[in-house]
This record gives sequence, C-alpha cells and structure tokens, in this order.
Amino acid sequence: MDNVVVVQNLNIGPFKKFNFEVLLNSLVIITGSNKSGKSLLLKVMAGIINKKGITYNKEVISSDKDIAYFYNTSFNFETVLETLRYPLERLELDDEAIMKSVKDMAKMLKITKILNSKIEDLNNYEKVKVMLGSHLISKPKLLLLDDPCLYLSPLEKEDFMSIIEQLRFMGITIVLACSSLEEVIYTLNSTLYVLNNGDIVSSGDMLTVLSNDSLINKVGLELPFMVDLSVKLEYYNLVSNINMNPLGLVEHLWK
Repeated sequence: MDNVVVVQNLNIGPFKKFNFEVLLNSLVIITGSNKSGKSLLLKVMAGIINKKGITYNKEVISSDKDIAYFYNTSFNFETVLETLRYPLERLELDDEAIMKSVKDMAKMLKITKILNSKIEDLNNYEKVKVMLGSHLISKPKLLLLDDPCLYLSPLEKEDFMSIIEQLRFMGITIVLACSSLEEVIYTLNSTLYVLNNGDIVSSGDMLTVLSNDSLINKVGLELPFMVDLSVKLEYYNLVSNINMNPLGLVEHLWK
C-alpha cells in the first residue's frame, strides 16, 4: 500500500529524529496528553512548518488543495452557505456547479436545514460539521483533524466518527488527533498511535492498543468506561476480549 505522507528524522519541539508515515486510504488516530506533540505533528504533515522533514506521495498530493487541515471553528463568513461556497469560488467554478456541490455536501453532513442560517445561531456540533464541510468541499486527498470532537457529547462524537468512516470510502486518507479516547471506540479498522513526549509509545489496531491499560494510564489518558470494564473483566478471565456493547457484555456475563 502506498504512503500518502512520510515524516523523516523530524527534530522540532519534543520530536527527536522522529519517523512517521500515513498509508493511503487509512484512518490514523493520534492520541496523547497535552504537550505530547500530536498537534505539532499535524502541522508538520499539513506542510505548515518544518517542510524539510516531510515527503508527500506526488501521485496523491500534487498541490496544497489536496491537503485539508481542520484545527478550529473560527469562521470568516456570516452564514453557512457563504462558508461552504467560498472554497469553490476560489477555484472559480460557475455558480451552478458550486450550488450542486454545496447541496451534496450539506446532504451528506445532514446540515441542509441550516444552509441559510447564521454561524452565530448554530450549536457547537453544527459548527463542527459546517467547518468540516468547508474543508471537504474542494475534495482533498488528505484530511488532518486536530481535536474536532473536543467539546462534543458522546452521541455527537459517535455521529461525527460515523461521518469520518464514510469519508474513507470516498478515497480520503484521514489523520485525527484527539485528547481523549472516547471517539476512538466508534471507529472500525483504525490505526491508533499513542504519543508521549514526542515518542510513539504504542501503536497498532485500536483494540490491541487500548487493551494495554497500564500504558494508557501511564501517559495520562483514561480508558473509555466500556473498554476499562472489559479490560478488568478480561484480567479475571470473565471475558476474552473488549466488548463495546453494554448489553452484549451483560449477556456474555450472564451466560
């Protein structure tokens, strides 16, 4: 499988001769406590800083527009419609093509009803989805997300991660940094990296990494409740693997 981006011998902040790569069509989740380097690593991959330490697959990333970097919900326009239109207006598309893309994006993100709303009237999750749409509408190949779920409820996190899963089937490679592990449990076939002071202290498929509860706690993170419970029950040989479904776990224990 081809790489989309490769970071080699990165020396900046907490990183010392740091190496990292992202594979095509993968969902990579980077977690760690504050000052672990996760946000800095995203900026490097976005090409914002330290461009000498990064190599892009030119067959995938041929220009800056192929990379979308989501790092806050600060808006430059008054309405949702203006926010979604602007990236396509910069590409000088005609109005008919712009509106078709806007309507398609709004439908996918389930924000059609708020297209004509003012940004100031939106709730936090609506703002996150509008900002995501503004990055996606120009069809990037690499999407970098810096803690987009930070202030979302558990249900909103689950919904947001279901959107992220859909994007993979659209040919978008995704790297998501998160301060907590709550959103991680809503993903399938993701690769999880745990950073600590600029080092990768654990990596692999999500369930394997989360099963090492002592390491997770050591780096200052908390396991989601169902994961923590499953790990403890597994220790006492009451379950054989992590179960994310409360009812399924109860049924298993009852049997």
